[in-house]
Order: sequence, then structure tokens, then C-alpha cells
Amino acid sequence: MSEKTRVRGLTGGIFAGCIVIWVGVSFLLRIQGIIPTWGLWWPILVIGLGVIFLLNGIAWLFFPYMRKGFIGMLIPSLVLAGVGIMGLLGAFQVWPVIIIVVGVVIIVSTVWGVLIAKKNNDE
Repeated sequence: MSEKTRVRGLTGGIFAGCIVIWVGVSFLLRIQGIIPTWGLWWPILVIGLGVIFLLNGIAWLFFPYMRKGFIGMLIPSLVLAGVGIMGLLGAFQVWPVIIIVVGVVIIVSTVWGVLIAKKNNDE
């Protein structure tokens, strides 16, 4: 098994485990009444998921062959955190804008990935 495959498996397993733990912790906080309403629960859940994506991307920065994937983790972390913060602020009328931004992010990250792959093939 190559070093890259081993590191991807390790970070992927830790990433998945952190997501499951955060979902369980957030449910527990809601059930225990620490998070008072379900309306507050989902934005906190989404912000936490964004933080997990960001931490996973930061972990990738420690491995030179995985640094290119940082943007792939940064974009969803910012989108998730943004959606959660808007949920906490009660900015529900901006959902159409969120959907548009997510579409733009998908297009930009796809083009970015193609350009990086092309650059790597040209070298």
C-alpha cells in the first residue's frame, strides 16, 4: 500500500468518525436541553460539520501530496458554516442565493480540478 493511500485512508476514517461523533453529540445536546430548540439545533449541527471539513483540510496540508485537496475541503466548510450562520441569524429569505452560490462553487471547483489535473499531466 502506498503512503498516499495509507494517509487518505487514515484521514478519511478519522473524518467520517468525527462527523458521526458530532451528529451524536449535537443530538445529545438537543435532547438534554442544552440546545433549547430544534430550530437552533440544525444550524449548530451544520456549523460543526463545516468546522470538521476545515480541520480535515488543514490536516491534509501536512502531507505534500494531499495539499491540492485543501481547496476541496475549504469550499464545503465555508458553505456549511455560512448556511449554519444564516440559520442562526434567521436569514431564511436568502435560500435562493445560497442555492446559486452552491452551484457556482460546484462549477468553480470542477474547473479548478480539471485545470490542476491538466497542469499535472503537462509536467
